[in-house]
Amino acid sequence: LGQAVTREKIDEASAMMEQHFGDGVNSNPALFNKEGWEYILQKHGGKLPVAIKAVPEGSVIPNKTVLFTMVNTDPKCFWLTNFLETLLVQVWYPMTVCTNSRYQKLSIAKYMEETGNETWSIPGGVAFKLHDFGFRGVSSVESAAVGGCAHLVNFLGTDTIAALLCAKRYYGAKTAAGFSIPASEHSTITSWGVEGEVDAMRNMLEQYPTGLVACVSDSFDLFRACKDYWGTQLKDLIKGRISGDKFGRLVVRPDSGNPPDIVTQVIKVLMEQFKEDVTETKTGHKVLPAYLRVIQGDGVDWESIPEILEKMKKEGLAAENVAFGSGGALLQKLNRDTFKCAFKCAEVTVNGKAIDVFKDPKTDKGKASKKGRLTLQLASETTGFAEEDIYKPRDGEDGVPGGTGFLHYTPDGKMVTVANNRGDPAKDIMVEVFRDGVLVKDWSLDEIRKRADIPNGPFIS
Repeated sequence: LGQAVTREKIDEASAMMEQHFGDGVNSNPALFNKEGWEYILQKHGGKLPVAIKAVPEGSVIPNKTVLFTMVNTDPKCFWLTNFLETLLVQVWYPMTVCTNSRYQKLSIAKYMEETGNETWSIPGGVAFKLHDFGFRGVSSVESAAVGGCAHLVNFLGTDTIAALLCAKRYYGAKTAAGFSIPASEHSTITSWGVEGEVDAMRNMLEQYPTGLVACVSDSFDLFRACKDYWGTQLKDLIKGRISGDKFGRLVVRPDSGNPPDIVTQVIKVLMEQFKEDVTETKTGHKVLPAYLRVIQGDGVDWESIPEILEKMKKEGLAAENVAFGSGGALLQKLNRDTFKCAFKCAEVTVNGKAIDVFKDPKTDKGKASKKGRLTLQLASETTGFAEEDIYKPRDGEDGVPGGTGFLHYTPDGKMVTVANNRGDPAKDIMVEVFRDGVLVKDWSLDEIRKRADIPNGPFIS
C-alpha cells in the first residue's frame, strides 16, 4: 500500500542484483531493471500501477477456480504483474490454513449434532472445540500471525498471541479475537517429581479456583492420574468448582498414545469416577459433568478428529465431552501444493491486441492454465452458451493445446470461471480490492467469519 518503491530501495536492489547476477567473481549490472523501477518512482510516486480483483475474503470456493486477477494499469509497466507473483502467491498460506481449520470445524459439528448436542451459541457449540497450539511449530512470528488469524476465522480458541495482533491491526478486531485459559504444561507438573504429581495438580485447582483450567495428565501414568488423582484425591475440589453462582471446569489433557483409544478410555474412566453426575443427550450419548471435560492435543489433524469422534460415538460418548488442540498440523503441515495454488499469465496485449496466454504441458495435463481475462460467476447467472463452450481438457498428446471451451464449472456446478474474456464483469463475484497503491476494499474479521461460517456455527447467529 502507498509508496512501495523508494530511491533507497532501488539503490539497494541495484547493488545487490549486480552481484547476484554475476558469476561469483565479476558483477553484472545489465540484468536488473533499474529503469523500470525508477519510472514507477518518478511517474507514480513509487505506488504500484496494478489493479487487483479478488473474491471476498471468507468466501467458500472450490479449488481450481479463479480467486484473484491482476492487471497493470500502465502499459510501460507490463513487466510488473509477473514480477509480483512471488509475493502475491503467498496468499496460499492463510487460505490453506483457514480451509484446513474449517474442514475440521465441519467434522466436529457433524459429530456434535449426531451425538445430541443442542446448544450451539457461544461459548457452546463448536466455537472453542479446536484450539490453536501452533505458534512454536511454525517457521516465523509472521507465519504464526497470519496462519493463526486464518484459524480465527473459524474458531475462538487460540494460544497464538501473534494472531490476535494481526486481527487487531489488519482486520479491525476491536477486542481480542481469540481466547484461552490457564493451563499446565509438562514441566510445571514434572518439576514436582513423580510423588509430587498429585500436589502439582492440586496446586492448579487451588491457584485457579474459578473458571476453566486445563491440566496435562500423562506425565507419568495417565490412568492413575484420572482414577486416583482427579477421580479420588482431588474429586471434591473438582466438584466444588460449580456451586451457587460460581462456575468452574477442569479440562483433563492426555498427550500421548493412540488418540482414538486414549480419548475414549480417559472419558470412560472419568465417567466412572464421577458417575453420579453423568448425563445423557437426546440421542442417548453420555456427557461428563459440567465441571469436567477433556482436551486432546496430541496427533490432532483433519484426519484424526473424525476417527476420534467416530469411536466415541460408537461407544456411546457425546462429542461434547472433548475439545481438540492442534499445533504444527494446523499451521505448518501444509504447503502450496495442498490445494495447488498457482499464479499464471492469462493475457498479454501486443500492439493494442489482446492475446490469450496459457500453459498445457503434455507431461502433466493437471497443470493446464486458464486462458484470457477471467471472471468468476454463479452458474445460475451464466446463460446463453452452448454445450461446446464448456471447457474440455486436451484430449491426449495430440489434442488441442489448452483444451476447448471456456466455461470452467466447479465440481458442484454452482460456480463457473469464465475464461477467454467471455465473462460478464457485472456478474463477477470478484471485486476490485487494490488499485495504484490504494486499498479500495477491506473486510473486517467479523464479516469474514460470517461469510465462512457453517450451519450451527458461532458467527452467523
